[in-house]
Amino acid sequence: MKKLWPLVLLLAACTGSQEPSLPALVAAGSGEKVGFFRAKGLQGGAAAPVATWPAPGLQDLAYAGAFRKLYLLFPDRLEAYATSDFNEASVPQGSPVVRALPADCTGGYLRLGQNRLLVHCPGAQKAFLLGLPDPGTPQEADLTGLDPAAHLALLPQGGLDLLAYLTPAAMGFRPAQDPEAAPRLEKPLDPPLQTPLDLRADGQGRLLGLGATPTEVRLYALQGEVVSSRKVLGDFPGEARLALDPAVGLVVYGRGFQALEPRDSGPQEVYTAFAAGLVGQDGYLYLAAGTPLSVYDLVPSPPQRVAAPSLDFAPKALAFLPVQ
Repeated sequence: MKKLWPLVLLLAACTGSQEPSLPALVAAGSGEKVGFFRAKGLQGGAAAPVATWPAPGLQDLAYAGAFRKLYLLFPDRLEAYATSDFNEASVPQGSPVVRALPADCTGGYLRLGQNRLLVHCPGAQKAFLLGLPDPGTPQEADLTGLDPAAHLALLPQGGLDLLAYLTPAAMGFRPAQDPEAAPRLEKPLDPPLQTPLDLRADGQGRLLGLGATPTEVRLYALQGEVVSSRKVLGDFPGEARLALDPAVGLVVYGRGFQALEPRDSGPQEVYTAFAAGLVGQDGYLYLAAGTPLSVYDLVPSPPQRVAAPSLDFAPKALAFLPVQ
């Protein structure tokens, strides 16, 4: 990430605390609907959505910028929407590609790879792979030998999307449908985790795993064959998640938040419980705690809050959609 910081500075004239801002929408999903907001409007404190789609039962959402596709996960299906006609004033819903899921995915989540989309259904102890950009028939991933508490992601490597995992004792990766094949790697965690919380690939070959011990939240990073770890969010063990953009920054949030890249902010807002977070390509951090959606400029250190509009629902998932 450090080698990318000059690029961030180069982009500062059109992102972060500078103008003009990147034209973009923020998609905010709850268990009932998805609201689309102008990113620049949120930065100015405006809470009126450009559009709202009904989405009862929504579990998660993800945006694949390379394909301009928005994916919505429900307990029984995945919906894929083209976003090529989206702009800051209009968000036509259109007709989605719909794929039924062969397991109950209540409590599930999405992780994007370079060629495939992972749907993890922890309650059913199942995970499925679907092709990008238009999902075909779900193919079941082989979770043999993995702790049921594992968090999963996809790690792009050599044209493949490998199944990455974080368990209480280890993190690693392997082929999604052939656990004994190569390439594969597993490294023990020291100290081990009581509860894995989140796992992300940063797009630069690095795996980032977040978990709780009995006394703290720790971030583990697997790069090459080396695992490093550090305590994050101060003395507040509990639920926490990762938000990142590989060219902009990395943030841990839960009870408070902590920007880790490009500069460590230390724990911030430690008495606020954030449920959803997003690091945007525009250089802003978006964090939801109930109906308030706080927007922070990531260019200063620590990040500076620029607005906190109150929405009419409480988001549990956020996505950033650059538009024309």
